Amino acid sequence: MGKFLKYLVESLLVCVCVAGMCGCASDGCVDNRSSIPLAQFYSYDAQESALSIDSISIFGIGQPTDSMLLDSAIAVTQVYLPLRIAHDTTQYVIRYDQQGLSLPRYNDTLTFVYRSYPYFASIDCGAMYNFVIDTCRYTRNVLDSVAVTVPEITNKNVESVRIFYTVQSTEPDEE
Repeated sequence: MGKFLKYLVESLLVCVCVAGMCGCASDGCVDNRSSIPLAQFYSYDAQESALSIDSISIFGIGQPTDSMLLDSAIAVTQVYLPLRIAHDTTQYVIRYDQQGLSLPRYNDTLTFVYRSYPYFASIDCGAMYNFVIDTCRYTRNVLDSVAVTVPEITNKNVESVRIFYTVQSTEPDEE
């Protein structure tokens, strides 16, 4: 009878441990825990049509660690552009790696000026920083314009920045 009792206690202990681990696996937070602006690329002429860009690299300026977001990426339609919590500005360089545009003089720079504020989402999700973009400055070497469509950046997965390019038509002109 002693072996049976020992087996029963060990089995119960294993069941309790497994139940405890399964109970800790999900913390009830299904939301995104980061507030990061989502930028989408568009043609200036067809502002409702997303644009796919080939051979593009995007990296941060003044970042303490590797800040490469895209490295010679192909068929890019959108990119997340994280903002720095401890600063009120973040800058990104857009480098075009296509032949004829790969010189540094064609690089474009995006500068976001913003305010950050702490936000307590819930007990399960914890706290995070949200941002309010006050200004967006940019160069116009290749890109046409930039529009901040949603200035308050929260953990919602929505497009908040539109980057516009003038696209040349490949069709011959009609006479």
